[in-house]
Amino acid sequence: MKKYINSFGKTFIFPVVMWLLFAILTKAVGGGDLFVSTASIKDIFQTSCLNVVVAAAVALPLSGGRWDFAPGSIIVLAGIIAGNITINYGLGIPGLIILSLVTAVVLAMVEGVLYITFKVPTMIISLGVVMLYEALSGLLFDGSGVRLFMYEDLAVFARQPYCYIVVAVVLLAFYVLMKYTKFGFDSRSLGNNALLAINNGVNEKKNILLTYVCVGLLLGVASILNASKAVVAPEADLSSTNLMFSSMGAVLVGLFLAGFSNMAMGLLSGTLAMSVLSKGLTVIGLPSSLNNIILGLFIIVFMGCTTNLERIKQVIKKERAYVK
Repeated sequence: MKKYINSFGKTFIFPVVMWLLFAILTKAVGGGDLFVSTASIKDIFQTSCLNVVVAAAVALPLSGGRWDFAPGSIIVLAGIIAGNITINYGLGIPGLIILSLVTAVVLAMVEGVLYITFKVPTMIISLGVVMLYEALSGLLFDGSGVRLFMYEDLAVFARQPYCYIVVAVVLLAFYVLMKYTKFGFDSRSLGNNALLAINNGVNEKKNILLTYVCVGLLLGVASILNASKAVVAPEADLSSTNLMFSSMGAVLVGLFLAGFSNMAMGLLSGTLAMSVLSKGLTVIGLPSSLNNIILGLFIIVFMGCTTNLERIKQVIKKERAYVK
């Protein structure tokens, strides 16, 4: 029990420290208790719901060395297709869930099949898929997008506590999948040493297809959360990649923090940390352009420090020895 508490504490100490830091900064610049208010804390957690699901969908192929730019376009297109069909035919929540999941899985599987067939790097394949899906988002349903949030009975998952329940279920399923299934073991093996894993009998093509099925399911959930809170408009000029890149910081931070516990908890902690950082910069009054610069610099510094952690430890050790 003590081991689990220790690993849990190490995983989540980072967002907690960041929250305390911005609470102090907000107080210092005259913001009072704005950052520590109940509304502010709820906003951080609610914003993290969509981001952590997208982060899981991005992290899954990334852990196997495959960069994928298509999650945003799949979220948008699946939301438009499933949302409009549900509204037009009065299918209700069950229909919305089934359609969103099935549509997103099909769209993700198309990308997976293209990757296996043409054996082109995923970055190139995914960019082509993004352009294709963005074009479809502007053609289907007369390019009107979808306004699911206007239907209170369908937009229930954007509200508390339902959004938290969805995230809890997704993270629990993700944890079990990666920890206790052959798929999770094979994925970790391929990520650590693909050649060795294949030589030991891991079927890489099967694992890739299963990866895209899982990614599709995650993006189906994300499409529901995304469509439930705002207008989903057709995308163009690779603008849908913003959904993916907005979670990239959480993915990179989360994959490092996952070393203290597991990937599911690491991604949740990373997402909360980035949500705290973004919210904190906004509350202290920084303009959005400067906000993005600081977020980018933070990711660079964080990745630089964590990638060279052992080297940094050796330098500190030498400095201490020199002082003595």
